[in-house]
Amino acid sequence: MANGYAGKILSINLTKKTITTLDTEKYKEYAGGIGIASAIFWDLAVAPGDWDLKDAYDPRNVISLMSGPLAGTGIPGAGRTSISAVSPETFPIHQFARTSMGGRFATMLKQAGWDGVVVQGKSERPVWINIINDKVTIEDARSLWGLNTYETQSEITSMVAGRTRFGDEWHQIDEEYTTARPQIVCIGPIGETRAKIAALIHGSGVSARLGGFGGVFGAKNLKAISVIGTGGVKVSDPKGVVDTRLWHFTAFPKPLHNDPGNASCMPCLRCDRRRNSYHGGETMCVDQHWFNGHGDAMEDRAAEMLMKYGLSGWGGHFEGMKMFVADVPGAPEFFKGKVPVEPGMGWYLKYLYDQGILGSGRKIDSYPLHMDQYDTLSFREAFLDCIARRIGIGDALAEGLLEAAEKWGRLEEDLNNGALRLPAWGAVYHWTLPGVEWSYNYLLGTGDPAWHGFFALGKNMGGGPGALGEPAGTYSIERLLEIMSAKTIPFTGDPMMFNYAWKGEDAKKTGIYSEHKAKQVAWTRHYASFWNESMSFCEMLLPVFINVDRPDNWGPSPDVELRYYQAVTGNKIPFEETMAIGKRLWTLERAIRVMGGRDRENEKFAPFMYKPGASAMNFQGGVPVYENGKWSWQDNLDMYLDDTGVELFKTRYYKLEGWDERNGWPTRKTLEGMGLKHVADDMAAKGKLGT
Repeated sequence: MANGYAGKILSINLTKKTITTLDTEKYKEYAGGIGIASAIFWDLAVAPGDWDLKDAYDPRNVISLMSGPLAGTGIPGAGRTSISAVSPETFPIHQFARTSMGGRFATMLKQAGWDGVVVQGKSERPVWINIINDKVTIEDARSLWGLNTYETQSEITSMVAGRTRFGDEWHQIDEEYTTARPQIVCIGPIGETRAKIAALIHGSGVSARLGGFGGVFGAKNLKAISVIGTGGVKVSDPKGVVDTRLWHFTAFPKPLHNDPGNASCMPCLRCDRRRNSYHGGETMCVDQHWFNGHGDAMEDRAAEMLMKYGLSGWGGHFEGMKMFVADVPGAPEFFKGKVPVEPGMGWYLKYLYDQGILGSGRKIDSYPLHMDQYDTLSFREAFLDCIARRIGIGDALAEGLLEAAEKWGRLEEDLNNGALRLPAWGAVYHWTLPGVEWSYNYLLGTGDPAWHGFFALGKNMGGGPGALGEPAGTYSIERLLEIMSAKTIPFTGDPMMFNYAWKGEDAKKTGIYSEHKAKQVAWTRHYASFWNESMSFCEMLLPVFINVDRPDNWGPSPDVELRYYQAVTGNKIPFEETMAIGKRLWTLERAIRVMGGRDRENEKFAPFMYKPGASAMNFQGGVPVYENGKWSWQDNLDMYLDDTGVELFKTRYYKLEGWDERNGWPTRKTLEGMGLKHVADDMAAKGKLGT
């Protein structure tokens, strides 16, 4: 097999100790990444029908680490790894979820001759998976159990490749030679204890921080997966790949970081993870700002602790990037300039302490945490350690923030008042309002979509997601809507898709509860499912619709994505067809979640989302709002949702997707029209098929 695919997928059953191969050709119609992973999950976990898909720690759970066909081909930003399984982090029920990570794992996997790794079952004792080209073994990990993620990777590297200097010394792998180290995904002590906010850690600071998949590794007694390969990836049109790269960079120039470290994603343009050594240096985003958001010298040390223990920087969030909830009339008093936009577990502990509820000898005993030391580095380490060892308050925290609040009798009150600022499915608030399409993506998926594709809609965000921290845009609102309406294929010609009117009848007719908004949300999910999660393009790189460096403000998307895809795969389909595939993949994910208990009734936001104070920030400088017959930029910082409006949106969205409007379940007509008759048959057998 060629044209971007390695041709085979590694399948390992830890219970049976079997190592087998799946033929990629069987799953090629599902594109790659999350698409192929979802199809395999259906075959291995759903179709047998012998469990309810509600326990992420069940040995029958299948976790996949998948590449896309563009990985390892030199396509910028397309080397991410898609990870999916039933997630322990989702609340109130475990559900099928996905996340992704950067780094070099997917590229190395392809160079070893594999499109992905699929793991099910549970080992009797700790193990790690060793992939060296075609040779795959399940190794004893008892000597690694208890080690942090840096120690684990160092030990595995010494076993696989010797004590090499990365990029400087040749070493032999089978009959070949390489200067590369193995690429390793592993868990730290927090994953070993099956904590629901355990991350998967890769390299010097890349983490799959959403989904709690470190806990899934821990439940399977799987410490790590290591891969090293000496092969390559064949593409359909090598010259087309090079020509498209040159066109991309010359026709659409934009500022980029110019100091990449050897731990940057491969290949990377933004170089977000600018590390210059295997250990240490700067991480990225929430992980780097985990300590206090000040960007001071303590941040690097705290981020290194986070990586070593293997905690999710989102789930265990403290103060983040110091962007605060607006002062909104009617919001709880403690919101007034005190709540960060992304408050997770650490901040919630501080809230309870300030309220006199949590602390030494209080109603909720904080042992072994000394809350008066909250602002210190030693407190952060004690926080990580107590979760890893499940001692004192750490045992409750390891079960997840909402589970802990429920145990303490705080869940209902603090979800209502917003102290537990988790909008849906237990995921930490992340730019969720007034960017309402982000909110809906939370609701319809399994939490934070982490998708920045429509940041171009902000007045000050002219370059799209790649423009974070760059100069403000210079385009008019009319030019923005003209460009966006032309580029959002197949829903072209509808500027009302980008209307953020949220009050009165305007909200229902043309605003955030309208058919227009349903189309915008559907576009994000179909694009993300194909391009970001199956082709594995970094969502901080693409899509980019607007480019302020060009007189016409025209950005490269969606042309550049399609040109890269066609050059690698040789598949000359139009962009509209890729979006149809994305819709198919999104519907397959929906079917999995329905089989696990998803329906309209439990697709609800947390209560605080329907009250003043729900919005957090609009650092984009305002979003487009159409009122009284004209467009304007508005910050919408007083936005909150209306329950009847959300229900109206759901009806309109379900109808657009071809799902049953009464329960949100895909119908037979929809599934069979997408070539998913076997999915419809399995759903019908369980009484889960929409009508």
